[in-house]
Amino acid sequence: MTAQVPSRRLRWAGFLGVFVWGSIAGLLGAILPGLRQRAGISLDESGAMFIALSSGLVVASLVAGPLIDRTGKKPVLCTAVSLVVVSLLAFEFVNALPGLLVLAFLMGAGGSALVTASHALVADLNAQHRASALNLLDLFFGLGAFVTPFAIVPLQESGGLGAVLFALAALATLVLGYLLTVPFPRDERSRDFSLGHALALAASPRFLLPALLIFVYVGTEQSVWDWQVTYFMRNLGTDNITAARMLSVFPIAIMIGRLVNNRLLLRVSPYPVLVVSTVGAALCFVGTMTAPTVELGLVSLFLAGLFMSSVFPTTLGVLSGRFADRSGTALGLAITCGWLGSVAISPTFGFVAQRSTYSTAYLVIVGAAVAMVAVAGLLYLQRERRPGAALADAASAVPSRS
Repeated sequence: MTAQVPSRRLRWAGFLGVFVWGSIAGLLGAILPGLRQRAGISLDESGAMFIALSSGLVVASLVAGPLIDRTGKKPVLCTAVSLVVVSLLAFEFVNALPGLLVLAFLMGAGGSALVTASHALVADLNAQHRASALNLLDLFFGLGAFVTPFAIVPLQESGGLGAVLFALAALATLVLGYLLTVPFPRDERSRDFSLGHALALAASPRFLLPALLIFVYVGTEQSVWDWQVTYFMRNLGTDNITAARMLSVFPIAIMIGRLVNNRLLLRVSPYPVLVVSTVGAALCFVGTMTAPTVELGLVSLFLAGLFMSSVFPTTLGVLSGRFADRSGTALGLAITCGWLGSVAISPTFGFVAQRSTYSTAYLVIVGAAVAMVAVAGLLYLQRERRPGAALADAASAVPSRS
């Protein structure tokens, strides 16, 4: 990035992009009952919409990364927000299942491209403190995630489903207007990008460990979102409302933790932070699983959120630094691994719970957290390699023209 463009305006482009994704990340689940009633679709058909959404997430992160390195970040960001706006508006008018599946795919694709481009933008703007900057960036995901359930979804009571969709579309349109007014510098290195770069990067040992950590982290976090309320109801005897309120401390803790880590990572290396974070998260999930009272379960889950907070943005910061000249592709591939982790780990919890007990199923979350510890430890050891290894491996990911 050149110094001619105010970096503050560019950073806000990334912040607002992640904010938009946060505002729609849980939207489909929130509006699905209304869509199902209006369109007359079954529960099985509703499940197909989540598959379509997940497919959009995976496909877009695979495509967006190379596009960022090929064409720049602004086209990807603007296209992504446009997909979100179009899908939100169209949800009000489409009632046939095939059309709803297409819209779910487009919404997932737009959100995934926003995540990839925003992380690449903010990381490259803060080359000396990538992990710190991305912790601050992902705080805006949490802020966006609070907008929908606490401010916009209640509009459904007075204005129906359309009021929610139009409000979110208006919000995303304002962000699109901002993105269009911000000049983005062109990175000349992007012109020589090819598919070979992406394939070589994905095969690099310096890519595989951070990508694996993202895979396990996203799967662990998604499992908490999907199953923690039910676990508290089954094992602590709480009602649904109490369990949902208990879960609300998890995102609050994540946001607090990212604010703290934004400052901490300006002073310390990201590698020990990842080790401490994963060890702390694993221990706290054990505490959550074994808590005999609501109060202890609440405290354990809050602490788990504090420790979990740094893992995703800090790992992406490490990865974008290792492949600074191909940060879009590296982040896109890693984020794809994250989406795949959510598809793999959370359903495993449900599979075990159906055949055993929820206490046994919670070992899936604990086991995934322990796996994070192992990968973070290996990542720490990998950083002990010879000086300049990161640059050498990044260079090795560029195929020779000879």
